[in-house]
Amino acid sequence: MKKNLLKGALIFSMVILLSGCSGNSANKLYKEGLKYIDNGNYKEAASNFSKAIALKEDCAEYYIDYGMTLIMLNENKEAILNFDKAILDKENVIVNKNNKLAYRGKGIAYFKLFQYKEAIEQFDKALSLNELSNLDEDILYYKGSAEEKSGLYEDAIKTYTVLIENSPSDDTAYNSRGYAYGKLHEFDKGLADYDKAISLKKNNCNHYLGKYFLLMEADKKEEAHTILKEAASIKGETEEDKFNLAKVHYYMEEYDLAINEFSKAFEGGFEESYYYLGNIYERREDYKEAVVNYQKYIEAEDISKTALVYNQIGACLLKLGRYSEALTYIQNGLEYQDKNLEQPLKRNEIAAYEKTGDFAKAYHLMENYVNLYPEDKEALKEYEFLKTRLPEASNIKNEK
Repeated sequence: MKKNLLKGALIFSMVILLSGCSGNSANKLYKEGLKYIDNGNYKEAASNFSKAIALKEDCAEYYIDYGMTLIMLNENKEAILNFDKAILDKENVIVNKNNKLAYRGKGIAYFKLFQYKEAIEQFDKALSLNELSNLDEDILYYKGSAEEKSGLYEDAIKTYTVLIENSPSDDTAYNSRGYAYGKLHEFDKGLADYDKAISLKKNNCNHYLGKYFLLMEADKKEEAHTILKEAASIKGETEEDKFNLAKVHYYMEEYDLAINEFSKAFEGGFEESYYYLGNIYERREDYKEAVVNYQKYIEAEDISKTALVYNQIGACLLKLGRYSEALTYIQNGLEYQDKNLEQPLKRNEIAAYEKTGDFAKAYHLMENYVNLYPEDKEALKEYEFLKTRLPEASNIKNEK
């Protein structure tokens, strides 16, 4: 599993700009809202920003910070509406600063809605403005991640190359570009980037793990296991170091040791441990315990979810015969529109419908699947099988 190396942060306009909006009651509410932000009380902050806007409707900073707060509350569609109200069709320094923050905010909201094409468009608009250039690195990381999730790896490489050109010592940018090269099977370039990342930050386990995945993909298993041994020798003292060491032991298949380390890690706040514990139990074919841990991972509030965990829990539930539950999780995973995982998710969705006895739906989905992935020979066999289970299948296409 690729470690999420996105550097983007939810930056509020009050960090960047002194509010140009004066106005007694409205500004007081706005400042109180900022205090709530500092305390992590986003509901109260949103309430204050909303009240401030009701009193003073022409202040871009209010809309921007309200929008960012709504993102924190996962109200992304409403956030986009507020960013739109902050954007002005004018040309001056203050307007450009506000517009840049608003475009960036819209991009993040679309990103969280899994609408990556729209997110990229907004990030490009933000990058086109010269003001607040200190935000460009953050925006580029968001853009690169959106391109990855869209399967636009060549574009992602260009984005990460800009980051590297701007900051040649940015180990994270090399790591991210190495991953994108790997997805294009440009293994030599990818490995060179991971080596560069490691040379820049030798104690970062994620760089070693990235290189390990790529070596495995390139069928260089001996070199891959050597890299894991190097990672295991890193001496770390922090809780994060211990969590990363647990991941290394996990990939070394030292599962008993890893289970003990992950158990301690989530006690220290690393709830991502639940994913790895779920995966260990899945590999041991203890699907019930795997589901328990995957569910804990999904329910954790402070973890950014990915399509991967929904595919994993869906697959385990299929093994347990809990087909309706499996279908719900699989369809949740498909909502992420992650091109890297659409194929296994779609395949599992078909299996879930088939197991529930809905052969008509399974047939329709398989018809689309084999058109998208004609190289999947097993799916072609399953497609023919579904036809035999559904005698009227040949007529379904005409009935759509």
